Amino acid sequence: MNKYYTRSDLAIESLGKAILDKDYKHSQKRVNQILVETFEILRKSDLYPHDVGHYIELSFENYDDIATLSNQLKKQLIALIKQKSHKKDPLILFVGLGNATLTSDSIGSKIVQHLRATHHYHIGQRHLHQYYDTMNMIPGVMAHTGMETADIIGCIVKEMKPDLIIAFDALCALSYEKLCHVIQINDAGIYPGSGVGNHRKALNEANLGVPTIAIGIPTVIHVSSLMNEIYQLLEGYFTESMDASSALKVGKRKKYEGKLSPEQRKQILGEIGELDNQQRVQLLSEILQPLDIQYIMSDKQLDYDVEMISKIISASINDLKN
Repeated sequence: MNKYYTRSDLAIESLGKAILDKDYKHSQKRVNQILVETFEILRKSDLYPHDVGHYIELSFENYDDIATLSNQLKKQLIALIKQKSHKKDPLILFVGLGNATLTSDSIGSKIVQHLRATHHYHIGQRHLHQYYDTMNMIPGVMAHTGMETADIIGCIVKEMKPDLIIAFDALCALSYEKLCHVIQINDAGIYPGSGVGNHRKALNEANLGVPTIAIGIPTVIHVSSLMNEIYQLLEGYFTESMDASSALKVGKRKKYEGKLSPEQRKQILGEIGELDNQQRVQLLSEILQPLDIQYIMSDKQLDYDVEMISKIISASINDLKN
């Protein structure tokens, strides 16, 4: 494990040690209930796992504003498609990554199952409906096929010669609040299975010879990251419990918020209280891995979330007009 960062596929969580305007640029805006954050990673570094490129993260608390989420997703995708393919009618290959038999890893295949394939349509029919020229594939995982996903896709690329690849996959997060509540889009590609430690060949332009856009949704979290979240909640709890006026609010909040002073953190949490967020997760990882209990976890309502998000994404893409 890299000593500088812990495992997260989300740019927003992985750039804590990076330097703004040197390692990356960042901007954000809120559209109704959707937070849209854009990260441009300027250089590769050991401080974070991401490649150079643009990363867009759409964050949402619930499904109350599906229309805005869908519109923002379409807006970002159309811009990237135009940027990466200069053809007026590009051939796009959609790829659903992951293990379709495992709920936490099935979101890629679920999205592609609901996508409209149009490459077999007559060109006049596509133009009449303003459909993109699209093909779909679900390559499975190496444990089932015995082949690298990148090699399978490479064969399709060689035969069909798409102008652009858009891949969908499940991601790993550091924060439980991010699970199934962020959609990340990037133009740098993706390493299938990297979030859970399976280091496969990258799906990117360098390996495939085709511009590659990756769309990912965090569905799992390492137990060390979850334990670190508990420490953060404890800090907020102790901060509020020191104030007598907070007693009336017990049980009436989603979580405790607040920060202890360095002295208070050491007094209440001991040596662990002296560690910053990254150091604490790293410590927990080092403790758990030799014991073989570095589990990967998901939320109890994951089935519902995966079904909802996969349908939102597929419906948004099916609604794109060329």
